[in-house]
Amino acid sequence: MRNNTKLPVENFRTEEVSMLLDMFLILHLHVLVIASSSSTEEDGSSERDAEHSKGSSHQHHWGYHDQDAWLSAFEHCSGKAQSPINIDTHKVFYEPKLPPIKLEGFDLTGSPALTLINNGHTLQLSLPSSMRIMRGFDHVYVAAQLHFHWGTKEIPGSEHIIDHVHFPAEIHVVHYNSKYADLIEAGSKADGLAVLGGFIGIGLHDNDNYEKILSALTDISIEESDTEIPGFNVRHLLPDSLDRFYRYSGSLTTPPCFQTVSWTVFNDSIRVSRRQLAALEDTLKTEHNKLLSKNFRAPQLLHGRKVLASFHTESSTGKAREAPAPETQDNKIMESSGHILAIIFGVLFAVTLLVFSMYTYRQQKNYSKLKKDSKLNVVYKPAAIEKDMDQTTVTVT
Repeated sequence: MRNNTKLPVENFRTEEVSMLLDMFLILHLHVLVIASSSSTEEDGSSERDAEHSKGSSHQHHWGYHDQDAWLSAFEHCSGKAQSPINIDTHKVFYEPKLPPIKLEGFDLTGSPALTLINNGHTLQLSLPSSMRIMRGFDHVYVAAQLHFHWGTKEIPGSEHIIDHVHFPAEIHVVHYNSKYADLIEAGSKADGLAVLGGFIGIGLHDNDNYEKILSALTDISIEESDTEIPGFNVRHLLPDSLDRFYRYSGSLTTPPCFQTVSWTVFNDSIRVSRRQLAALEDTLKTEHNKLLSKNFRAPQLLHGRKVLASFHTESSTGKAREAPAPETQDNKIMESSGHILAIIFGVLFAVTLLVFSMYTYRQQKNYSKLKKDSKLNVVYKPAAIEKDMDQTTVTVT
């Protein structure tokens, strides 16, 4: 038997392989275009957000009695990283890598007089730029001012609360990032502000350091009035220990509510006498000669933000919670892009596998058909039998 038909010995024809490769390259380029477009869109969105933050209005009149009106008058006040917050000590995360706070230039004894202001919203003390936070953040932060929040004798007025408990009052020392020119420029920048917050409680004795400020309240009882007081050691207005604190990302607690504040709220409180606290609650006036009191914002929702602690706090199980890796906006964007690319490449692989399977199936089908046809082309000739008297010869051709 002789087969005169040549069967295919290669599974792929050159032109078909080329077509398959072209298809794969087209799909791959399409993936790269989509990824590039996605990245550009995210970058553009970040730029738009940055520009958007500059457009917040400062000129709207506001007061603590109508805090709901802030949400419509000031766009950032309805954001999801607002302050103050309730610090739930059972849900904070211990972060041993938080560097301790190191202050410089806070002792202003013998320095020029300081300006104390009743601005109609709070009692504010202007601070010199020589006061700085030298350690505790990625940048050096320059002091700008400090101010207070308080309530009434019946209603405690701290802004931050611990396990849903208010303190009588709270002090905020406001700083701006040294890479910016001033507080105004830094106010709308993502890394612009750092505020040190301390709880003020009631003790048995007068606090001599706070008396340097509180003794001058009668001189500025009228709204938009100011006076000068001698320089003193401002460090003594904060807790004795600065090692135990909570840290979270938040906002200004007054309009325009820029979400640009890295908050440090100290665990240890400061003590003043009941008389001193009453002076703060009952002396200053705001518009229309009304008493300036209850100048604190209601606690805001966390919306998934993490509150870190520089020290171990006991949870309901008696164990400290460990802090997760920081989740920055860049990490979120990278993670989102990674998921998108993984999905796209998965689809690309599936399409390629499908094309390859279809091609292989067609080749096998063609091969089977050719093999069948080759059998039909084989010529069989019957054997010629020659008989002889002496022998029989069988010839097969």
